[in-house]
Amino acid sequence: MLKKTFRNLLYQIPPVRRYVDQVRQTRASAEDLEKEIARLNEIINHSRSPALFQSKDDLLTERLLAHPAIIPLPEVSISSSPAIDNSNREIVAERLLDAYHKSLEDEHKSSLRREGEDVWTELIRNELPDLMAMVENRKAKELADYLMNFGQSFVWFGGITTCLDGYNKNLDPKQVALTYLDKLICFSESIGLSRFESPEHGPWGNNLHENLAELVDEIEKHLGISIAPPLGIIHTDGLQINENLFHYRHINGLYCGTRIADLRTDHGKVCEFGGGLGITAMYARRLGVTDYTMLDLPITCLLAGHYLLHAVGLDSVALYGETMREDVIKILPFWECLNLPDKSYSLTINQDSFPELAENLITEYLNQIKRITTDRFLSINHESFYPKTVANFIKQNSGYQRLYRGKYWVREGYLEEVYDISNGNEKV
Repeated sequence: MLKKTFRNLLYQIPPVRRYVDQVRQTRASAEDLEKEIARLNEIINHSRSPALFQSKDDLLTERLLAHPAIIPLPEVSISSSPAIDNSNREIVAERLLDAYHKSLEDEHKSSLRREGEDVWTELIRNELPDLMAMVENRKAKELADYLMNFGQSFVWFGGITTCLDGYNKNLDPKQVALTYLDKLICFSESIGLSRFESPEHGPWGNNLHENLAELVDEIEKHLGISIAPPLGIIHTDGLQINENLFHYRHINGLYCGTRIADLRTDHGKVCEFGGGLGITAMYARRLGVTDYTMLDLPITCLLAGHYLLHAVGLDSVALYGETMREDVIKILPFWECLNLPDKSYSLTINQDSFPELAENLITEYLNQIKRITTDRFLSINHESFYPKTVANFIKQNSGYQRLYRGKYWVREGYLEEVYDISNGNEKV
């Protein structure tokens, strides 16, 4: 009783009262903070990807994933493989220079011209000045050395290297490896080897923990080919699985190759508008598509030619101005689409480029695709520049009938659309 009375008396003294009130407030704030932390931890533990809440940068990875990242994260890593010199590099460079300069001589003769500047024209002018100088001055040895070392460091753009690029906003190697793993699992699900996970019924969060060496073996048995990317051509960063490195563009090219093999009819020819490095063409060839034509900007043709001549062999690729055989990958400047024979391809494809081109090119390409194709057109593109989308351009062009529109398996934010041309006499 005396203690209580004494405390009450002390509390009447203003400095003592202020101190006691501050202590009580601090204790209450600490208890509230602990409760809030516990509440947030509970939310994180029940979130889609609880393993990706270690830093704010983790969320840059999470939005690229098709699968939940649960605790613990899978033990995966990114490794690098440098380019290796070989006796063919200068021979390849000479062929590339001959094809490039012939295309420069012939471009002005074509009626198909670019109106205004598109994404790729600006990119090449601003990002590759050293390459352009070597090419224009026909420096074969310098070009061979440059191309061998091309892509050794990060680039903000994608499509023409197999180094770390702008696809990953968080460049922590474990985060990059996780995104590449996610795409490999997506591919396995697309061909029916891995069970497609369901957040409604379960399982949910298991697929990222598959045994990857066994999974690659199963994929190869299912497809009947090796899926190992060729190393030593250019610098490669990739998901390490045994001795192989899988960049996400290898996985994308493998998926596109399987779609091409599935969609073409009667073992027909295939034409790709664009094509980047030619990784899709390489995998399609492994899957039996031997007559394959690529159309692109002259400088991109040079980069693709360099990759493919080393990847599939000097006799299996024909550049502009060289003899065109039916059993090779043919790499031609974009305006050559006007000179391709009518109804000579059973399937045409475009991926990740039409929305980024000048509008007059898109319109003309769709006209030419309709002319040269007997059966189907496959489009894999984003709609970030809406309303400048493939679907909207096709609505303005009779002769296409959409058979399918769905989310793209191996890249978030992309669509896969298949159009029938053989019976497409009415607008979509």
